[in-house]
Amino acid sequence: MGIKQPDMFHGMVKDELAIELIRAYEPPDGYYVAFSGGKDSVVILDLVKRAGVKYDAHYCVSPIDPPEIYKFIKEHYPEVIWDYHARGFWKLVVINGLPLRNRRWCCRIIKEAGGEGRTVVVGNRRAEGANRRNQNCFEGVKKSKKSTAIKKYLLRPIIDWTSGDIWEYIASNNLPYCSLYDEGMERVGCVLCPFKRNLKQETERFPKIVNNWKLAADRIVAERLSRGNINKKTGKPYDKIYQSGGDLFNWWKNLK
Repeated sequence: MGIKQPDMFHGMVKDELAIELIRAYEPPDGYYVAFSGGKDSVVILDLVKRAGVKYDAHYCVSPIDPPEIYKFIKEHYPEVIWDYHARGFWKLVVINGLPLRNRRWCCRIIKEAGGEGRTVVVGNRRAEGANRRNQNCFEGVKKSKKSTAIKKYLLRPIIDWTSGDIWEYIASNNLPYCSLYDEGMERVGCVLCPFKRNLKQETERFPKIVNNWKLAADRIVAERLSRGNINKKTGKPYDKIYQSGGDLFNWWKNLK
């Protein structure tokens, strides 16, 4: 179903339904729009503008984003506020380890940072993967697993859109998008993210960022070897022993 086909439950086309959702949940202080520079965030920002609601848009600066993302946002969305939540990122990699699918500590300080105490508009879509299939269009995020206090609210106006819907909307509204998509990349953003599949392409395309990952792996292994490969948190030997950062990096990359 395209964006101009009426929804069977509401009788509205997808972009109209998204705009009505944005208007319905508008908070008194306005929305915090999470803008990553990707195609989905381009769409949600345009929908927010069309809805005529109060908002401020924010880009959580990622040290592992391609430079094309920085350039795109600066050129086409100069009004977006740049937030620096991930300072000292590479030191945190050494402390926390290379991020994995089941240990995405990096998302907490980059993609999920910002907007505390606010209602945040995000471009999550159920079609993107299993982790997002059970998400709701509006829900609160708790401060912690044990807490009942709400840290912020999330509004997902395009949760039921497909990738085809996104591109149809961009084309029909003549919206700009990052040039990396024209190079065949399905998803742009954090280089060597555990959820990406185009690793060979990224490794060749962004050698400087890939080299930073390799240097971080070197530091992780050096730090472990200095402690006799004893885990500082558990006091026990690590399950996997690496003799070089290259060994660790290759193991990590091959997991994806």
